[in-house]
Amino acid sequence: MTSLIDYLGSKKEEVEEVLKKQEESRKQLLDEERKNTRQSINFEGFDGKLDLLVDGIRKIPNYNNLKGYIRQNILPKNPGIDYKNLSTLAGVHKGVALVILYDLYNDKLEAELDSIDKDNYSVPTDI
Repeated sequence: MTSLIDYLGSKKEEVEEVLKKQEESRKQLLDEERKNTRQSINFEGFDGKLDLLVDGIRKIPNYNNLKGYIRQNILPKNPGIDYKNLSTLAGVHKGVALVILYDLYNDKLEAELDSIDKDNYSVPTDI
């Protein structure tokens, strides 16, 4: 005959296993979504050299400050701005503006994916 403590302990283990599987499933779905929705920066004809340019732009000493300035001061007033107009407003090269817009888009995407409510994937623990 099983006691109440044994029964509750086994139910707790089952719930923990279900929660663990759901968390793994959630992480897998988020990883797949990140892979599918990230913009590609490797355009046809560049043969991987564009990544070198992007990495070089990201290593500019004031890159993060410029990115923050654009995020806080320019994008709220001009949410649909393209890289050409951004380069004029920010006073930077068009390539730098393009990389900043690309990074800001992916930062926003990452934030949206991370903010998915975990409650949709959890099992009630009061079993």
